[in-house]
Amino acid sequence: MNHWLKGVRGLFEAGLEEGLAPRYPDVAVEIGEDRIVGVRLETDRKSKQRRLKAVEVRDLPEGAIEASLTRPNVLAPEPVAQAIESILGRLAPGEHRVSVVLPDAVARVAILPFATLPRTRRELADLVRFRMAKSLPFKSDEAVMDLNVLSGAAAAGPGPAGAAVLAIFMHRAVVEQYEGLFTALGYAPGLVALSTFELYNLFRPHLRARRLPDRDGLLLNAAPRSLSLLILRDEELIFYRCKSQAQTGEGDVDPLTDLRREIYTSLAFYQEKLLGRGIGRCYLRVRGPVPVQVVADAVTAEIGCEAEVLDPLQIVPPAEGTAVSTLEAAGAAAAAGAVAGRRP
Repeated sequence: MNHWLKGVRGLFEAGLEEGLAPRYPDVAVEIGEDRIVGVRLETDRKSKQRRLKAVEVRDLPEGAIEASLTRPNVLAPEPVAQAIESILGRLAPGEHRVSVVLPDAVARVAILPFATLPRTRRELADLVRFRMAKSLPFKSDEAVMDLNVLSGAAAAGPGPAGAAVLAIFMHRAVVEQYEGLFTALGYAPGLVALSTFELYNLFRPHLRARRLPDRDGLLLNAAPRSLSLLILRDEELIFYRCKSQAQTGEGDVDPLTDLRREIYTSLAFYQEKLLGRGIGRCYLRVRGPVPVQVVADAVTAEIGCEAEVLDPLQIVPPAEGTAVSTLEAAGAAAAAGAVAGRRP
């Protein structure tokens, strides 16, 4: 399980111990409940800029994957494995290392405030496991966990100023099931990460450049069956929430109603518990049946500031001879983040 632990440790490039930055593969695959998307990036020889070389997408049959914290996620291994093999056969022939991006809903994520931090990473890990033990849906010793130390900004709220720790837990059997899909095909998943954090990694320079000094920023990742929300104060994560949603047509649920409700609930907590300064920038990635502009209009109305639809091609433009639409690039953004977002 060291693959995943080392991977998640780089989410925000911070921690109690610093070492040489790992070298990540040029190929990444994002597994969703409805489809799998793979990307390959290359470095332009002249500009040294990372560019999008290829995108491959394979749809999955209904019910093949159901993201869950505790239950088996891959319910139909054969079509999922076939999709992965087909994608990597085109993107990474003869290669073995690949990064893997999973749905947010497979992990329990918490931001824990600390007045003071332990002296070593091991002591901190033990303390985090102890604090989270009662709130996990599985035994803490059945979890793979990693953590990142955030600055005091992430500990905003009543009480003494200190630091905050981003803690991420996944059930070991869930991680092993996903990793097993790749190892059975001869690939080594050196990085296993989460969709919204890799989306943030890709757009971090853009968000940093556009931040407002007296307002916070909000990033929404709207997928067909889930909505994830990050709130950033300057460059620090202060709030994270992932909520599963029904698809359009399931029980006559309007996905925009779900979206507005989750935004309202999240912002209420942010204002009351995190001394919210107000959202000045809102960024949006949409992947699902509802048109992007419809979702953007609903988000703008709920938050009170215009929602900017993120365009990955501004960060990783297509390589020469590669034709990729904005819609295709948006669907591949998290996978691209697992490559380009982790480079200096």
